[in-house]
Amino acid sequence: MNIKLNYIDGIINVPAEAVMADLGSMEADELRVLLYLCAEPAFRADTDADKAHAIKTLDMQWAAIETALSGLSVRGIISSDEMSADVPAQKKPHKNKASVKADSPVYTKDETAGIIDRNAELHKIINDDVPRLTGKAVTQNEAMILVSMYDYLRMTPESIVKIIDFCRVGDGGVSFRVVERTAYSLFDANITTPDEIDEFIRQETRKNGITEHIKELFGIGKRALISHEKTLIKTWTETYAYDTDMIDLAYELTIKAINEPSLDYAGAIMKRWYEQGVRTPGEAEAANVQSKPIKIAGKGKKAAEAKSYDVDEFLIASMKRSYKEK
Repeated sequence: MNIKLNYIDGIINVPAEAVMADLGSMEADELRVLLYLCAEPAFRADTDADKAHAIKTLDMQWAAIETALSGLSVRGIISSDEMSADVPAQKKPHKNKASVKADSPVYTKDETAGIIDRNAELHKIINDDVPRLTGKAVTQNEAMILVSMYDYLRMTPESIVKIIDFCRVGDGGVSFRVVERTAYSLFDANITTPDEIDEFIRQETRKNGITEHIKELFGIGKRALISHEKTLIKTWTETYAYDTDMIDLAYELTIKAINEPSLDYAGAIMKRWYEQGVRTPGEAEAANVQSKPIKIAGKGKKAAEAKSYDVDEFLIASMKRSYKEK
C-alpha cells in the first residue's frame, strides 16, 4: 500500500530522531500535544497565552496537557525555560503548601492505575462514589486528579467525596477542574479533614444563602454581582459576621431614610453598627436612638431628616450626591 500525505496549506516539522526513539512507548496524549506544538508556534512561544485555544483544539483538560508536556520533556523531545530534559520528572514528597499552578506530581496512566489498584478506598471513590454523584464514569484525566488529591495532598477518601459533592452543580454534573482548584485551595488553607471540610461547606452554604437573600431583597435578581457589590456582601457576611436578621433591619432603615434600596446606604448603617460593637437587632434598635441625624434628600421629594449610621464625611457627601433632588 502506498500512502500519500495530503499537504493542503502547509507542513509541520516533527523531531524525527527523538520521536522515533520513544514512539512505541509514548502516550496518546503526548502524541496529540506534540502535533499541536509542532503546528502552533504561538503555543510554543507562550503556552499560558495560548492555553484556551489549546484546550479547545485538543479537547483536553489543561492538567492533562501539562502532564503530556512534562512527559515530552522527560523524553528529551522538547525543552523550555521551565522544564529540563536532563532531570526526569519525579513525584514530589508531600509538602505543607501546594498550588494548582505549582509543579505537582506527574502521574502516568500506569502509575494512576497502580495507585488505584493498591488502594481499595480510592478504587471505591472512582468506581462507585463519583459515578453515583455525577451519573457518569470517571475519565482518565479525572482519575489523575483524584489520585493527586489522594496520593499527593494526602486527603482522606471521605474528604475527597465531600469536595466533589460540594462542587456539583444543579443537575449533578461536576467540573473536575473546579474540584482540583477547590482541593488545592483548601489544602493551602490547612482545611483537609472531613470535619474541617464540613465546616467550610457550612460556612460557604451560609454565605451563598445570604447572598441570594440580599440579591432578592435589594432587587438585584439574577444579575451577576459586580466587584463592588461582592466586596460589600463579603464584608457583611465575613468581617461583620451578620446574618439575614441584621441585613433585613439595615434594609428597612435604608428604605425609611431614602425610600429605595441601596447596598451602599445599608452598608454604611452596618459599618456604624460594627464599629459600635452592635451584633443583634435589639442592640441595633438601641443604637439607632442615639444616632446623629443628617439630611439626605430623596429623589423628587423634599429633604427628609434621616439618621446617620456612618461618620465618614466622604461617604455622607457621596450619598447626598446620589440622592439629591432632580
